[in-house]
Amino acid sequence: MRKRIGIYRATEEARQLIPSLLENPEFEIGAIVEPDDESIRQHFSAIDPGIARVLDACMTTDLDALILDTNLHAVIDASASGDFAASHPALSERGVQIVTPLTARLLWCFGRTSPNSKADLLTALHEIVESYNLTVDADELFSRVLEIAVAVTGAEGGSLMLLDHAARELRVRVAAGVEPELWPKIRVPIGHGIAGRVAADARPLRLRGKADRQAFQIVRERLDVESAISVPLIFEGRVLGVLNLHHSTQADAFSDESLEFAEQLAHLDAQIIARSQEHEALRSQAARYTAVRRVREILSGRDPLPDRLRSFCLFVAEQVGHGIATIYLRDSGETDLRLSATSLEGGGFGGEYRIKIGRGIDGSAAQAREPSILRSAKGNLAYAAVPLIAGDTLFGVLSVQGGNEAAGSRAAEETLSEIAAAAAEEIAHAEREASMTSQATKVGALNEAGIRMISATDPAEVLRMATSSAAMALGADHAILRIQDEETRRYVIRSYFGSADGRLQEQLFRLDKRIAVEVIKKRAPHLIADLADDAALSELRADFQSAIAAPLMREGRVIGTLTIYDKVVADRFYVGRFSQEDLGLFTKFASYVERAVTNADFYAQARQYRNFETETGLPNERYLNKRIDDEIARASEHEGALAIAVCSLENLDEIRNATGRGRAREVVQRAVEALRNHLRDFDVIGRTGKGEFTILMPDPGYSAGERVYALARAVADDISKDNTLNDPIRIALSFGYALYPTEGTAREDLLTRAGTPRIRMV
Repeated sequence: MRKRIGIYRATEEARQLIPSLLENPEFEIGAIVEPDDESIRQHFSAIDPGIARVLDACMTTDLDALILDTNLHAVIDASASGDFAASHPALSERGVQIVTPLTARLLWCFGRTSPNSKADLLTALHEIVESYNLTVDADELFSRVLEIAVAVTGAEGGSLMLLDHAARELRVRVAAGVEPELWPKIRVPIGHGIAGRVAADARPLRLRGKADRQAFQIVRERLDVESAISVPLIFEGRVLGVLNLHHSTQADAFSDESLEFAEQLAHLDAQIIARSQEHEALRSQAARYTAVRRVREILSGRDPLPDRLRSFCLFVAEQVGHGIATIYLRDSGETDLRLSATSLEGGGFGGEYRIKIGRGIDGSAAQAREPSILRSAKGNLAYAAVPLIAGDTLFGVLSVQGGNEAAGSRAAEETLSEIAAAAAEEIAHAEREASMTSQATKVGALNEAGIRMISATDPAEVLRMATSSAAMALGADHAILRIQDEETRRYVIRSYFGSADGRLQEQLFRLDKRIAVEVIKKRAPHLIADLADDAALSELRADFQSAIAAPLMREGRVIGTLTIYDKVVADRFYVGRFSQEDLGLFTKFASYVERAVTNADFYAQARQYRNFETETGLPNERYLNKRIDDEIARASEHEGALAIAVCSLENLDEIRNATGRGRAREVVQRAVEALRNHLRDFDVIGRTGKGEFTILMPDPGYSAGERVYALARAVADDISKDNTLNDPIRIALSFGYALYPTEGTAREDLLTRAGTPRIRMV
């Protein structure tokens, strides 16, 4: 593809370049901008008619013909002020070269170089050095400089090598007589070979005849080199590289004059290289800043994260020369990398593709937490695997395949690394927000489900709710609850929630039996993130991926197990794996199940043995004490709290003596009704005396005393509204309470403390 050149101001100096540019098959003139119409006509009259016809379509007064030309390679600024680059920085930022006519002549219009053109060549190079805004393409300039050196000195080939200070070796930037595919493979350590010796000594060297292999520590001898010149490129006392020239047949091919010219050229080359590197660094820094800013804009948007990751991959693919970009993420608690987005079309169904950390280029980069870069024979980016790390956490890997236009510079690699770092931070932020939202939603759902279970009194209903709530609140595909049979002592499946049936259900139940046995032995919740990694379970796992199991305890013994299988993820077609975060939530939910099962069993036993007080229908003192003991044991295991409150009708005997037994029973029934109306569904109330009611309040919260006070006030308000009931004697209420563990850890101590009135209501 031909390179498009634009010319700003058709001065005499610029006009002289036009014939040479038109003769060069590598270039085409896109536009010649001259604001002065009269000047355009004058210039046309001075140009050859044939050339004038060719340029008729190029001449214009419209500056946008240059500014908006997206295919522009370079602009020759022939204006008197020479400030085109400063006035239009956007062109330089997008890589368009801005050169003077003399520089353009050096690069594109000198034609065949001869020793007689030394002065003009050095003058042009001086101008490039003095250029304030060096926008010349470095590789194009270096190639031209080497071409000049070869032509003027009569050499048959040569190379311009730049020094990699970190690696302490010389690398070929451009070469003549060596295939470009070999350039990236040539490495010369400092001190080794001719070029390495020149770089180490910072002195030029002229070689007549074959070089002494041992004296110069030559690893690979060049049989086609009979004589050579090697000159260091030094700028401000620092060696930047080496200019090498050679001849294959003549031992005295290079004269003192040739060496002197090579030194002059090297001196100017060093200045150009320094300026070019400085300019390239600034441009690279600006490009990296722009790229990172764009990454943050893409990934901090409001679209769903998969859509943002897809846009990110498309952006990165453009950055690497229209290549391919794929992002693999590591889910919390998982060891694999999951394909999450790609620039490839049809990449939305990639949830099944995973990479084990440590396997392949991408997995190895994740394990080492270091980028892996592969380059093509030309030195351009071919493949890159860059880990996505934020803080100390690995979030995934950015995998890139370079396109036809991929760059091979260190700056391009640094840009890719900064893009990956910015992406990692944004992904970490997005995952934190998603985790917090998910955590809050799950906690709310679990608490609500727990309250419903604890409020239920039918054991069968509690068991059904336990599996369905566990599956839905924690996003599981299956849930199984086992309860120990009192007669056989076996742990029998009492509830299953899920879609497995037939043979798949049989496989699941066999797997669950094995897991239940292990959990009963360990007596602690257990996370199996990947069933395939557990040798004891892998043969039983069938199509199941992950599980969490917990024992259900009562009074220090295991009464059952609850297990969930396979995490359902909303944005995937395939199940995920449970994490430590899921384990924490599941453990809390299991404690709700323990309490609900115990509560339901209590009510069932109470109904079975008629352990309810006949006048009010409330549990009697015996079973209330048993319930208190159960809650104390559970609270001690989970570092929980509970409260016991005692409500007394202080003047019940006085009311009975004054109004009779019927009115006294009515007062008791009204008090029970008021208490029930203002207690929580899972609070337990029992009658422990003629006019005394004891209330068990699990998880009373931070302000248990205020809760009891609010209860007392609400009950007193209800009773006081009934004027008939309070005539002729008003009902007097008192409330006492005790908190576990701050005011006692034994039932007797708590009941004694609670029996002391703290609140009186009339």
